Amino acid sequence: MKKKVTKSRPSRTMHLDTRVSREESETIHRKAEECGLTVSDYMRRCALGHSPRKHLTDKEIDAYMSLQEMRQHFVGIKNALWGKSKKEKLEIFGDVDFMKRWVRAVTTVLTYWDNLLKKMKQ
Repeated sequence: MKKKVTKSRPSRTMHLDTRVSREESETIHRKAEECGLTVSDYMRRCALGHSPRKHLTDKEIDAYMSLQEMRQHFVGIKNALWGKSKKEKLEIFGDVDFMKRWVRAVTTVLTYWDNLLKKMKQ
């Protein structure tokens, strides 16, 4: 069994003291909590040029999962149509122009969702 390789962190022995107003302190604490970081980690990352990201709320995670589900349904429908003949597609849609508009619209929506989901994962 292989040993788990861990990166050693540099020893943090130095202390910096910064004066802030009550409002600034509350803002820093709130933002650190939103990112799931300690105040020290949050301030260190900000000072070193990083942009700590907020954790998703439960509501945002639910919305993300709903988007994933809807996307999968659209992909399934589009894939089901892919194997159909023109005659079968016409029976489903009833109108060639409507069918073409529907396919273009679904493709646009899927592309938008893919881009949105990629951004959310970053």
